[in-house]
Amino acid sequence: MQNKVLATITSYNPSIDLLKNNIDAVVGQVDKLLVYDNLSDNRDEVVALCAENGVELILNDKNYGVAGPLHDGIEYALANGYDYILTLDQDSVSSDGMVGRLLDLIKSDDKLITVAAYPTMSINGVVVTESHENKYVDDVITSGSLSDVAKMKEIGNYMPEMLIDWVDTEICFRALANGYKIMQSAVPLIHTFGEPERRRILWKRCIVTNYSPFRCYYISRNSAFCSKVYGGKLAKRRKRYLLKIKIKIFLYEKNKRAKFKALRKGKKDAKAFYKQMIEKYPFLKNI
Repeated sequence: MQNKVLATITSYNPSIDLLKNNIDAVVGQVDKLLVYDNLSDNRDEVVALCAENGVELILNDKNYGVAGPLHDGIEYALANGYDYILTLDQDSVSSDGMVGRLLDLIKSDDKLITVAAYPTMSINGVVVTESHENKYVDDVITSGSLSDVAKMKEIGNYMPEMLIDWVDTEICFRALANGYKIMQSAVPLIHTFGEPERRRILWKRCIVTNYSPFRCYYISRNSAFCSKVYGGKLAKRRKRYLLKIKIKIFLYEKNKRAKFKALRKGKKDAKAFYKQMIEKYPFLKNI
């Protein structure tokens, strides 16, 4: 029986050229493509691009981040009989044959809920990511991930309130808690994020992402929330992750005061957010 695959792209003030490359690369590999636009400033261009390519466009009335469109994509897939869903950011471009290769992998193990393409990134034309092999991991990014829709229904959908950041980590750790597996594949995906720069801290090279204070807030709040829910090594990872972010902000980034303020506020708000989410989503109580 043929497997039906839905792909979704979330857009917010996208580069139209890059979004076009994204659409062109994936549209022929899936049964249907949906673009969710979060009230972009250049929405007219997004509308025109999707119309030219015969792609269905969902016009959101505000910015729902990535979590809202991810949630809605799962709901659409469930309501319309799709077996798998491929989730993409606006700045990710699928490689040739990517979906078919991911399908072969996800069907190779009944416990696999998600298989992700490997994000390759370049800065000023220099590739800064290394080659990769297929392996089971704790979590992957949602962009370039192919997920089993029925299994996603079983563990519970994405939570729109998370908006952005750590959304992928949360859903993966929830899948693991329910006995499923996650695979990072060697299948390539061209992916960009933030405004990255290559820098050096002592003897180590690092990538400085230059995230906005807005992103810093959600990184802090959502990582604290995930740490509270899942604990263990995720809580330890959060501490290391935030320490690295703070060092990079202090050494290299602009708008330092606003970013550190956002990090503090996110941590402060996490307690109330945790209480809100636990009350709303019963599946979190069973973790």
